[in-house]
Order: sequence, then structure tokens, then C-alpha cells
Amino acid sequence: MKTKQVYYESPYLKSLTGKVIGVEEKGNLFNVILDQTIFYPEGGGQPSDRGVLSSKNWSAKVLYVHTIDGEIIHQISPDGEIKINDAMESGLDWNWRYKYMKIHSAGHLVHDTLMTMIKGLKPIRGSHGKKAFLEYEGNIEASLKGDLEKNANDAINKNLPIITKEATYDELAKECQFVLPNLPKDKILRMIKIGDYPAMPDGGVHVKSTKEIGKIWIINLTPEEGKVIIRYGVSG
Repeated sequence: MKTKQVYYESPYLKSLTGKVIGVEEKGNLFNVILDQTIFYPEGGGQPSDRGVLSSKNWSAKVLYVHTIDGEIIHQISPDGEIKINDAMESGLDWNWRYKYMKIHSAGHLVHDTLMTMIKGLKPIRGSHGKKAFLEYEGNIEASLKGDLEKNANDAINKNLPIITKEATYDELAKECQFVLPNLPKDKILRMIKIGDYPAMPDGGVHVKSTKEIGKIWIINLTPEEGKVIIRYGVSG
């Protein structure tokens, strides 16, 4: 990857100056690669960031950020020319970013809380976007919804630290209860750890402590045949 992922080392940074190192025209849109970025690309169930890219002659909304062939692509529709080595000012839509940082961190806290309540569950997938949910293989009684919500919010009130860092596959396998078998073994990965809960593989952007999340509510807990879906939200 050519782009420095500043959003990991400085997740609360709202603006950044960089330069264009790649550009491709796609109809009315341009795919832009920067030497460094604060824009988180969609992934791990977390939506891509929004904001603005500005040159000395124009300003354009960042419509979408994603990864293609290992490179971070910023999709924009500028009213002007883009050239390699152009200076580019990045401005993050902070309200959008912070909202999904909290939702993503909340999802991990719900998971950690759930794992202390029910043994033998296997995570299947999750999404930390507008309709956030967690899905597991195993059995849970729908009546546990209230206890799960209470326990998650009790953990929030403890103001537990949320740590994210780089890790090798071997480190993940050693520290985490669940590691997806399709994770690459030949590249640096990332993990999240909340308080004394076990670490988990994760490449998202998170708040620094559980207190920042606000309040979690469990919208519904839906048992199905051999699995359960938990939909959750965050307020505050």
C-alpha cells in the first residue's frame, strides 16, 4: 500500500495536507490515491468516511473511500484538473466519523459482554453501519435481551480503555478467542482490546474508551434455527 494510514495512528485528526500520487478518471468521477490519508475506507462492517478534498483551485466532496488491489481510493467529482504531486487538503466529516467509531466500538463491547454471559457461541458476521447487527452460531434465549443491554451499559460506565494496534497473525492466534481462518498470514493485521476482555481481530477505527460510546440499546435479539441475530444502536 502506497498510502500512509493516518486514521489509525491519529483517529481524532480532522484535517491533513497531502499530495496526489495516483489519479484515474472514471466517467464524471476521479479515483484519487494520496500519499497519506485520514479517510477510513469502507471495511470490517464500518462505512467509509465522508468529507472534502481541496486543491488550490477547487473543493470536492469525498463520495466514497474504498480499497482496490491494496490501494486506498478516494472517489470525488472535482470541478478542476487533478495532477500527480498536487497538494491536497483533506477535511473530515467529523460527526459522521465519530458516529461510526462509537457504533463500531459498541459492537465489540456487546460481543465481549455476550461472551461472558453465554458460552459456546461462534461469531459469524457483523455490521457496524446504519443498521448495526451481530450474528452468531448457537442458541440464545430472547429473554436475555434486557440483561445483555444492562451488562453492556454497565461496562460503558466503567470507562474501560479501548486499545487498537497492529499484530501479526501469530499474535492474533495467541491473544484472541476467535480468529477467522481466511485472514492473511503474511501481512500485518490489527486487533482491538477493551479493558480486560480478550482481544479480537479488527481493522476499524474506534473511540478511546467505553465512556465515549454513550448508551447502547439492544433493538432486538432474534433466535433462529441454530443462530441468533442481535441488532443494536447507540445514543448520546
